[in-house]
Amino acid sequence: MNDNRILIELGSRIKGLLDFKNIKRSYMAEKLDITYNTLTKKLNGEREFKISEIFKMSEVFNMDVKTFLDILLREKFL
Repeated sequence: MNDNRILIELGSRIKGLLDFKNIKRSYMAEKLDITYNTLTKKLNGEREFKISEIFKMSEVFNMDVKTFLDILLREKFL
């Protein structure tokens, strides 16, 4: 998978979690201390998430970091 496709896939998985957990994107953007527009670009694979944002998202999703990273990175979820 090339880098752009990976970013798109990561964004897609995060979007799925947002929908599943019924978390609004505006709330997530606020928790990440970024604009809604920036979050949208990250979710669409146009920008990368920072490590600190990944950790913060795991807290918002109420997951331990390992579980969250498994969902984002494990091949079986592709």
